[in-house]
Amino acid sequence: MGGPGSGGYKNSPGDTETHSAWDIIAQDPESGQKLAQVRCKYCAREMAQHTSRQRAHLLTCEQYLDTMKETGIENSITRQATDPAGFFKNSKVLQAFGEPKPPKILRMGEHSTAVRIQALALAEAHISTERIQEVTGMDPKIVVGLRKLARERGYDPNVSMVLKEEYVWDPPNSNKPRGRPKKRRPEDDLDPELSQSPRAPPSFPDADAASLPPGNWNFMTPVTGYTVS
Repeated sequence: MGGPGSGGYKNSPGDTETHSAWDIIAQDPESGQKLAQVRCKYCAREMAQHTSRQRAHLLTCEQYLDTMKETGIENSITRQATDPAGFFKNSKVLQAFGEPKPPKILRMGEHSTAVRIQALALAEAHISTERIQEVTGMDPKIVVGLRKLARERGYDPNVSMVLKEEYVWDPPNSNKPRGRPKKRRPEDDLDPELSQSPRAPPSFPDADAASLPPGNWNFMTPVTGYTVS
């Protein structure tokens, strides 16, 4: 058992404190209920097994809070009930409580084509956007935009109820430059200084032969051999 929203037992202290205050009711196989039922040990309140809802009940259960106060037990539930603002200021308490982060709202481009068509089909069948979000995970605002996009691309339920993939494809990105890119010429990639006329090589003054050490310093004279002394 476990997992966010499943009502199963988890290892964080906040969940342990929550579930320890509840009794699991034996489930009738013929009832058809998906979630197990639980009963508060202090006020006999019954509900479906769901960690967040069970904790929310204990925050307002006078019998539970009075019993914890009389027995001298202090936990994250009693601290939150006593001082909610101070409780949530402490990030360490939030980490110990293990409250799941809110689900990320996906953009339309992050949903697959199959999910988009499914959401559009449900919307055209007059299913509420809240229910569509539960089934597909698509935000209601995106569902509205998806229906508008499909009609702009030629979808008309009065003519045909067939949903085509092109109805739900990503809209063109307005940030991309329009038209064909400008053709570059080879000379555009050259350094302007290199494209000018060639310069004459630098000239150096001739060295005075008297200032050179003895030997043949005429490098243009061909060498015929070497003398080993």
